[in-house]
Amino acid sequence: MIDIAWLAQHGPCMKFQEGDVIPCPGTGAGNTEKAMYILLGGRVDVTGTPRKPATAISLFPGDVFGGEEYFKNRSEKVYTAAADCVVYVITESSFSDLSWSQPETVFAVLRAAYIPQGRPTVKTISAMGKQEKAVSQTAVGESAAKPQSESDIAKASTIATSTGEASTEAAADVVGEADAVAAVDGASTAVSPVAIPVTGALFPQGHKSYPGVTKPEFAALVYEKEYSCPNCKQKFTDYKIFSSKLYESAPMRYDMRKFYKDFQTEWYDIVTCRHCYFSTVSAYYTESRPLLKQKIETQLTEARESLILDFDSEREIDFVFSAHYLALVCADGYLSYAHPLKAKIWGNLSWLYEDVEDKEMEIFAADKAAAAYELVFAESRLTPVGEQTTCLSIAGMQMRAGIDRDMKKYLYQVKTAKMGEKAYIIMAEDLMEDMRS
Repeated sequence: MIDIAWLAQHGPCMKFQEGDVIPCPGTGAGNTEKAMYILLGGRVDVTGTPRKPATAISLFPGDVFGGEEYFKNRSEKVYTAAADCVVYVITESSFSDLSWSQPETVFAVLRAAYIPQGRPTVKTISAMGKQEKAVSQTAVGESAAKPQSESDIAKASTIATSTGEASTEAAADVVGEADAVAAVDGASTAVSPVAIPVTGALFPQGHKSYPGVTKPEFAALVYEKEYSCPNCKQKFTDYKIFSSKLYESAPMRYDMRKFYKDFQTEWYDIVTCRHCYFSTVSAYYTESRPLLKQKIETQLTEARESLILDFDSEREIDFVFSAHYLALVCADGYLSYAHPLKAKIWGNLSWLYEDVEDKEMEIFAADKAAAAYELVFAESRLTPVGEQTTCLSIAGMQMRAGIDRDMKKYLYQVKTAKMGEKAYIIMAEDLMEDMRS
């Protein structure tokens, strides 16, 4: 069984954009080591060379390729990224390390070098005639006759990882069949990043990796700033948001989320020290707040040992998730300031899970955020406006999580707060109306 979740977390991994030819046996440029690969996310189409034509096939997450070329030291196939892909790279230097840490994976890799993997490629199926199309749909069953949703594809990938190699192949078939039918019907065949379950003490059960999810357009609204780490005292450079350049693209939502044109602040809310991985909201870096390092030292050390962060490449959603979960660990060092910090972080996480369409984790994080905001309301001295925003956050996050822990009480608190703001009163009234309906 190939544990693609472990491979995605530990690397080494490489990304290829749609249309890129993946070099096999890996000697195509400069001094690059020859390599074979395990596909973690996306799809790879395999075709023959002009010298040796072959039946076109497609590879999906969990498939191994390049092994035959690796051992023969010659390439008789062309591997092309049919969508943005993430692969785990096995080189001569890393093969030994993998054999010690993942012997079952090495066995699967060696087996794949002699037993071809893959399913008929989308391009092959799209070339079928009407009669062949009907036969193909009958062969794969009624489920293949209907385009699968992105959530079905992600679900299939999740099941595949947790149940082993046989399930991996079945899940990949779901992806392949969905793409095949879409191609036959003339629809778009763009493949969304595949959700890969992630293990490790830092992340909660159910958290996944989303390889290749980036927002390059966001970079135009941030700038580099030097920070001094409250934990290790070393200086480093990270990003700060150009707040003056943000333009709201929609009214504030019932759960207090703000939307901006071509930007979402959650991607850059957390600052992470590249030396010790200490993470917290940017405001806590610039404001002097007491930090009890002993409270977080053990957890932060364990996080550094199990997590590798790439600070220099284009920011990905997995980096953003990791920074938020590191910030949750570090929040305990702020003692009395921990509850409002955790409430904000869990709220951000719920919105980020919403963006990657992970409904289960979105609800999980919303429940955590609501509970944290309830502690803030119970234990903190709040200004009238602070009381309003906290109570609205409680009610909004409870609504997102589908729970009701005295929502009416919190909304009534918003309406009756002395010297509160009218805009928040209107939001509370709208939420009450939603509850009635």
